[in-house]
Amino acid sequence: MMRYKTGKVALSGLNMDIPQGSFVYLVGESGAGKSTLLRMLYGGIRPTSGQLKVQETMVRDASDNQIRELRQRIGIIFQGNRLIFSRTVFENVAMPLRVQGWDAERLLPRVKKVLAFVGLEDRLWSYPETLSGGEQQRIAIARAMISNPHLILADEPTGNLDDDTARHILDLLMSLNKLGTTVLMATHDLHLLTSHPGLVIQLHQGALLAGPNS
Repeated sequence: MMRYKTGKVALSGLNMDIPQGSFVYLVGESGAGKSTLLRMLYGGIRPTSGQLKVQETMVRDASDNQIRELRQRIGIIFQGNRLIFSRTVFENVAMPLRVQGWDAERLLPRVKKVLAFVGLEDRLWSYPETLSGGEQQRIAIARAMISNPHLILADEPTGNLDDDTARHILDLLMSLNKLGTTVLMATHDLHLLTSHPGLVIQLHQGALLAGPNS
């Protein structure tokens, strides 16, 4: 359960098991609890009761150091991508590895490799403001995958994109999944579920309507 200090219950009664290597859609109306669940999964907030195990870490009782270590094993694509517009594409993508202490000699080839994966190796020294919305989202994917995470959490990564660009972004996430990465993607674009099938977790007013083991 996740209950805020105001007394509002954001999530309750969720019982699920997501196998490693799955591609999972998280769906539900606005306010259903999708973003709250994603925040719980990377330790941004802690459950107020119950148990939540992510990558062998018990999130509710984990120390701050354990949460920091957990986040280093998770790639996060935030709603709105959260790129830093005053820094180059290289600096944005390299940020998670800089936090881990990587030096510049190791960073450059790694960043080039992930930018090649998303098809933007020629924008290494560009600034985000010069990129289209779809290109910015591809940079966000490159940043999320830079540390070879076992899990990627994506909050509405196609929300503000046209249909063709949205499908391209989803193709990239599916390609990561085929390499073994578990992907959990919150979305309201339900038509994507037919073109790119996966497991579905459906929330309604903070409760689980459908999902693994529900």
